Amino acid sequence: MKRVNLNKRIGMGILVVALILGIAACGVHRGPHNMDQTKMMKRITKKLDLNEMQQGKLQVVLENAAFFKEGMQANHAGLRTSLNENLRTARMDVDALNMQFDEIENEFSAFRKTMVSDYADFHASLDDSQRDELAKKFEKMSKRH
Repeated sequence: MKRVNLNKRIGMGILVVALILGIAACGVHRGPHNMDQTKMMKRITKKLDLNEMQQGKLQVVLENAAFFKEGMQANHAGLRTSLNENLRTARMDVDALNMQFDEIENEFSAFRKTMVSDYADFHASLDDSQRDELAKKFEKMSKRH
């Protein structure tokens, strides 16, 4: 039983560090993440030569991603505040922090399911040449990052 609690604490510690690094990275990185939806939509539509139906499916993906990003930014701000408050106290409120992380994990899980489904719809609407072009773009992007 103690090993399970130790593993949970280690896992939560890793998650806290990863979240802090992620917050820091998002604040420093300036690139396509700062591009608004309309610019992204125009850019992707032009690169892949999308028709109206494909654009509608892509719009759903972009809107869900933007909605999720706003929610995560609010969650990160709340978590940052909680972490700062807990650092100033003699004893951390582990239960409250765990509840916040649980909420974030639940939101991410729900987002992931929606995003994968919406992206699969968009992907299925593409023809072979568009899929190939999209794959090339992802390869190029992953090499840069």
